[in-house]
Amino acid sequence: MYSFYVFEGSLWQGGGGWEHLEVCSDLEELDASVAYYVRTGSWAVGDAFVVRVYQRGELLAERELGPFVTVKVPGLTAMRSAADMRTSGGVPEPGGRYDGMEEYAIWEELPQDMYEIATESPERIQVSVDRDGLALPALVPPVLPPGVGVVIDGRELPYGRTSTLDGCL
Repeated sequence: MYSFYVFEGSLWQGGGGWEHLEVCSDLEELDASVAYYVRTGSWAVGDAFVVRVYQRGELLAERELGPFVTVKVPGLTAMRSAADMRTSGGVPEPGGRYDGMEEYAIWEELPQDMYEIATESPERIQVSVDRDGLALPALVPPVLPPGVGVVIDGRELPYGRTSTLDGCL
């Protein structure tokens, strides 16, 4: 059995929602998956925003990502969620797009702005994961090789992205 990471971002309400899963075997791939998900704007309203660590096929650890992810959107200071889900930062930068706007007005416009920025040039939305704070256990060999899928709770997942959000960016 292999060791690997699974990133999940999802929201399920009533009869609908979305799911973004990514199976990967290194932290750079994990960071890229988190960045993609954040840039779709889904992280702000989702239920699950977690990473799971599997050692030799067995779940070893699960961590909520919110308190360990910093997002910087043009026009606002960097923002990060706390363990109690309150957000710090996200204050308008002087002379920026949101300067002088009330907080409620910023949050009304931000989702559409993020979508436009992510569509045109996603790298302008900066996303960083505090790996030290997240303190994920290192994967032990054998590590899942690219192209090999996994079965989790009876569900087959390919290596890489499985997402209903594909095409958002």
